[in-house]
Amino acid sequence: MRCSSCEPLLDAYLEATLRPAQSRQVVTHLHDCSSCQALLSELRVIDALLHTASPPARFEADFTAGVLEAAQAAVAPPGRHRIALWPSLLAYLGVAWIVAAIVLARRHDLGVPLAGLWQTQAHGLAALAAVIRTVAPATPLAAAAVTAVLLIDFLLLCAMFYGYRHLRPRLAVYLARGPRT
Repeated sequence: MRCSSCEPLLDAYLEATLRPAQSRQVVTHLHDCSSCQALLSELRVIDALLHTASPPARFEADFTAGVLEAAQAAVAPPGRHRIALWPSLLAYLGVAWIVAAIVLARRHDLGVPLAGLWQTQAHGLAALAAVIRTVAPATPLAAAAVTAVLLIDFLLLCAMFYGYRHLRPRLAVYLARGPRT
């Protein structure tokens, strides 16, 4: 019998719950192996300590709640705040579209009609018509800009999901190891 086969049986050997054939094999191995003898003596000490230990007089009323709180505090890292995904993506999209509109407006001198549309509401429809007439020649450029922004958004979304699925677990394992010396 090898140590790897004997060690799991030592507890049952102490409790005398092994079959007679297994018990004889453990005894034979213990005669030849000093490391298993040392492990058996440690188990005997632990068993003796468990038998001499006295149970507590009584448990407090909120003992279970206290244990659960301590377990949750040990599992969850304190002060860690998770950033919501959808508001971040929507904020990014909003900023990207505003930047694209500003770039397009400066490129084709759309600033004056857009400023007129935002500043005065009395001439809102006239200003909107002026913006549409001004933008109409730049429609292919606007379509290309929108396509580019959507493509960049899609690529960033794919990169985020890849990082979340593949890179984040590897980084967690690397950080859990701690500094190398």
